[in-house]
Amino acid sequence: MNIRVFLTACLFWAVSSVVANISPEYAVPDPPDVAKLNTQPWVPARYKVVREQLMGKECGVLFVGDSITQGWEREGADLWKKLFLPMKAVNFGVSGDRTESMLWRMEDTGLAVKTPPRYCVLLAGTNNIGLWEGKQAPEDTVKGIREVASRLLKKFPGTHLILMEVTPYGPDPRGPLRKRQEEINELLRKLRLPRTTVLSINRDLLNPDGTFREGMFRDKVHLTAKGYQVWADALLPLLKKGE
Repeated sequence: MNIRVFLTACLFWAVSSVVANISPEYAVPDPPDVAKLNTQPWVPARYKVVREQLMGKECGVLFVGDSITQGWEREGADLWKKLFLPMKAVNFGVSGDRTESMLWRMEDTGLAVKTPPRYCVLLAGTNNIGLWEGKQAPEDTVKGIREVASRLLKKFPGTHLILMEVTPYGPDPRGPLRKRQEEINELLRKLRLPRTTVLSINRDLLNPDGTFREGMFRDKVHLTAKGYQVWADALLPLLKKGE
């Protein structure tokens, strides 16, 4: 991205941040498979970080996602440094991103790593549920996730994709957003994508009755260090295949 495009994007972030704060009650969900800039006010600073982490860097494992992926550098930082940085992992997670804003970042950067990753880990869909308060149909959210996944596979033809099921949304197993998350995961399990493993960690994050296991979540969606340990334990056997 040249400096003129970058400055234009920053200006657009500033001007449109008011629009981004319109109540979802009155909003129509954006097309989930069409690239669109995330205009939330904290995004420019974070996007600058992830661009620097990505562009021209050696990459063994590319993590793509939203705040839950970004959280590897906060609550999951010790595990990230110990387990994943030695694999040349790159964190391409931005808080608040929906599938369409992940597509925008992918287009804007061209995913221009120095070396193609052996694995991509994709977790998407949480903000498609949350921003629109469950108003986006699960089929539409999965359409967006599939588009992100397909573009990753096309960009990196030698890469294996680990497609994460959406992690539990909210502590109430009967809540409408939890139901929407489960509907999305049911559809994700039916996707037939090449070089792709669909992975769920939800059973280890939840009690048998569907409530949050103690110590796994710091709020209604974000993981604690214990939650990231569960994720790491599920990923490592897959990432170490073929070593």
